[in-house]
Amino acid sequence: MRFPFPTTPEEAGRGFAVAFLSAVPGAGATTLACLTALALAESENSRGGNRLVALADLHPQGKARSYLGLTPDVCPASVVDAATVSAPEQIRMAGVDHPRGVFVLPGPIRPLDAYQVDTPLTLKVVTSLKKVFSLSVVIPGPIHGPGWVAAMLCDLVCLVVSPDRACLDAFRETVDLLHRLGCGGRFRVVLNQSGTPGGLRESEVNEAVKPDAVIPYDPSLRMGNNKRYPVPGKYARTLVALIAGQR
Repeated sequence: MRFPFPTTPEEAGRGFAVAFLSAVPGAGATTLACLTALALAESENSRGGNRLVALADLHPQGKARSYLGLTPDVCPASVVDAATVSAPEQIRMAGVDHPRGVFVLPGPIRPLDAYQVDTPLTLKVVTSLKKVFSLSVVIPGPIHGPGWVAAMLCDLVCLVVSPDRACLDAFRETVDLLHRLGCGGRFRVVLNQSGTPGGLRESEVNEAVKPDAVIPYDPSLRMGNNKRYPVPGKYARTLVALIAGQR
């Protein structure tokens, strides 16, 4: 059976796209996505690359806007504007070139606009980015909402889990859905905030989720977000290496 839309990363476009998906809200997918996009941009610039790395925030909370200092008073652009795009090349009209070398499609400005980030818009954004950019980082909405199509079309899905009971309770169901979406061979588990005070023991979490990468608890990561200047550092290099192994 053929569908009237792409159902694999190869059909969606030639560019490489990685999605950062949280098993539950607050696990840290947006933080790790921002760090990775910035690290990829730094890497491309150091090699003399002239193509920007793209970052699209399709999550209803739209926290990447705040973390990167793209507040509405200085950046009225929104991923919702991509609804008017009629050709992949026009996707640039819906975002902004961040001074740190990343093209950003910020999340909705108003919480009431979040409902507009639906499945058709998610499909349009991901396919447009894969056709225009060689590297894209995507923050999907919930996988049981519009986020499923982003997971299906991205070349790599980083499932972010934190050492919390609620996150582990949701882990298995999320993994099962990723398998049903055809992502079984292209998703990786990232344990974020390992060693958080009050969190589950690392050994217990490792046994349950068998992470492919571990990001330790580090207050400086939250500090960077609050200062609107996330610093990639050594943790982002871990994620970039994970991505490099799939390209």
